[in-house]
Amino acid sequence: MPAGRDKQAASGICRQNWNWQTRIETQTKHLRFVVIGAGRLGASLGLALRARGEMLLGYTAGSEAGRARAEGWLGGRASATLTHLVTAAPDLYIIAVPDRALPGVAQELGAALAEAGPRTPGLDSTGAPPPTDVFVAHTSGATSSDVLRPCEEAGAATFVFHPLQTFSDPLTGADRFAGAAIAVTPADPDQESPALSLGFSLAHLLGAHPFALPDDKRSLYHAAASFACNYFVTLEHHAKSMFVKAGLPEDEALALFLPLVRATLDNMAAQGTVEALTGPLSRGDVHTIASHLDALAADAPHLLGAYRALGLATLDLVRARDEVSPMVIVELERLLQAMEPRPPSPPREDTPGA
Repeated sequence: MPAGRDKQAASGICRQNWNWQTRIETQTKHLRFVVIGAGRLGASLGLALRARGEMLLGYTAGSEAGRARAEGWLGGRASATLTHLVTAAPDLYIIAVPDRALPGVAQELGAALAEAGPRTPGLDSTGAPPPTDVFVAHTSGATSSDVLRPCEEAGAATFVFHPLQTFSDPLTGADRFAGAAIAVTPADPDQESPALSLGFSLAHLLGAHPFALPDDKRSLYHAAASFACNYFVTLEHHAKSMFVKAGLPEDEALALFLPLVRATLDNMAAQGTVEALTGPLSRGDVHTIASHLDALAADAPHLLGAYRALGLATLDLVRARDEVSPMVIVELERLLQAMEPRPPSPPREDTPGA
């Protein structure tokens, strides 16, 4: 927060006279919002909020092709400039641009807000004055709320609103907020922060589960999300390529092993990660792991490093299960750490069958 900022002046009306959760839930006040960067996430969020009665006043998109897509999803015409959005006087600006573009957009929006000055108070349907606060949120999982400081210095209350969900198509993505977790990080860490209140209220409106995420843990949080989502897709992509090399038809391979993937996710949901683990490492099958390394060295050498790293990480789960002897775990660890796969050893007599 900028030094010397008068918190009472910036958020007093919202705190004293304006309960967003009550207003949104009772529909006595509709949130007026705009989306800056109506790509897959931005358009999904715009569609979802509009479907719940909130007022989308406008949106922008980066390229000509992006504008055409956004107009197909959201209707109307995309705004050409941020200044045009500011003249609509929304309550909330949602910035959903790529991380690399965030600093420039925040700087431009902050300047436009400062030039526009405070909004003119009026009355809503209850006779209460609307908030003089303007809210600005970005949807990046990894970027701190500090990037919005130019908007904060212009008088806006700022926060991060990151859905822990994947959005590949806004027409289906609008329904994916329900049941998802949403990380909310206000620039003002005060538990009574109006930005935190609005972030939680929006999440509840979407049927999501909000939680407060400290700003200094954002990078770790986002790395975890990458493991859970992005790298999961990478794993399945390379699994498919290996299945095809093993003889499965390329146009059918994904469909053939997806039931295995879905069953694994179901097991994790029901039993947790440790108990859901199956396969040769969970059984201590040294011979099988050695044969995997041989096969990868011959047919997919570029994946050997990934297999070794994942295998070593999986041994943490094997230790937690406590079903494989420590000596066998040490043997597996040495095998996975070796620079070159050793020739397969004969099956151990005391190793459970596959």
